[in-house]
Amino acid sequence: MSMGKTLVLALSILLGTSIIAAAVLLRPTGFQQCIGIVSDEIESRGTANGASIDPRDVEFQAAQMCAGSEG
Repeated sequence: MSMGKTLVLALSILLGTSIIAAAVLLRPTGFQQCIGIVSDEIESRGTANGASIDPRDVEFQAAQMCAGSEG
C-alpha cells in the first residue's frame, strides 16, 4: 500500500470517528426533549386561549415541570 493510500485511509477513519463522536455528544438529552414537548403544549394551550406568551416564561415553566419542581 502506498503512503498516499494509507494517509487517505487514516484520514477517513479519523473523520468517521469524529462524526460519530459529535453525533453522540450533540444528541438531545431526555430533559431537553421534555422541555421541547412541554413548551409546545404550553404554547398551544396559550394560543388557543388567545393569550400571548413570552417564550422565556414558557421555557422556564417547562424546565420546572420537567425537573419536577412544579407541584
